Amino acid sequence: MSESLPADDDIGDLGPPEYLLYRVAAERHEQDGRETGRTRIHKLCCLADRLLAQEYDREVGLPKYWYKYGRTISEAHLNSAVTYRPNANHFGGQAYYPADQVSESDFDHLSEDLKDDIYNAVQSVVTEHGDKTAEELEEYQYQNFAPDDFVIAYADLRWYLNTVSQDEDQHRLSQFVAPHEKTRMEELLDEMLANFDEERYSEIHDIYLDWDDTMRLLVDIGRSPRELHDFTEAFIEGAARIILRFEQHSNIDSEALEDWREEKKKVRRDLQSRVTQKRKEALSERQSTSALDSVADSYNTAISEELDNL
Repeated sequence: MSESLPADDDIGDLGPPEYLLYRVAAERHEQDGRETGRTRIHKLCCLADRLLAQEYDREVGLPKYWYKYGRTISEAHLNSAVTYRPNANHFGGQAYYPADQVSESDFDHLSEDLKDDIYNAVQSVVTEHGDKTAEELEEYQYQNFAPDDFVIAYADLRWYLNTVSQDEDQHRLSQFVAPHEKTRMEELLDEMLANFDEERYSEIHDIYLDWDDTMRLLVDIGRSPRELHDFTEAFIEGAARIILRFEQHSNIDSEALEDWREEKKKVRRDLQSRVTQKRKEALSERQSTSALDSVADSYNTAISEELDNL
């Protein structure tokens, strides 16, 4: 269900989705007083919304969709007056707090039963997940609520690459990629390929195959985990903007969906162009490396023959 009536004219309309967002920000602030970033707030809102649907049989109208790092909310479809968002002190971006100008009385027009359900669901979610980092919340969402196994597989690759690219040397020097890392990357790429649904992802089928082949080339020639991570991020974002956000959304208005459709054409072109360019670079480097290896082998053979004749 979804209920909303006009609230204070200075604040604007506040309905069940705004109450959910307000309670998440309030509960997080009460939990430990620490800063809570945008990603964490969004993930907690989505978890509370899921709990409301499953355990309370409540549809509160939260605008949400599946994006690059999992399900997120669309703040453009919410009244932003319910949160205060100063620049964060301890991380990039903004910290979220319940807005001072909003109080529980601003939601008195909502039914008490509805408010109680939202309050209890949010409290339960924040108690269980509120102290998790953004990355931990992303992983929890992917592992438990991903649309399919392909999404889980590409998330596993992304997390692995993110982990092995932390070494500053690996940001710059490809020779720091260890053999066991190459093997693990190839295994994760194999897992993605095994779970790729050609029908579901038909719009990016050809791009995906080129991306997969290019990733394997980059691994083979020893490009750094950071470069592989960034190239993977580009593909994941493209998949979300071209397909997943259209399949996995609710309470997004038709105007926004039409904007997404118009945007999709450019997203697909840009992704194809990036993959094509990266593949061209990788093939060129592999050919150069093969030529140098051939020259080196000939040189070593010649030297060996000279030494034998001494």
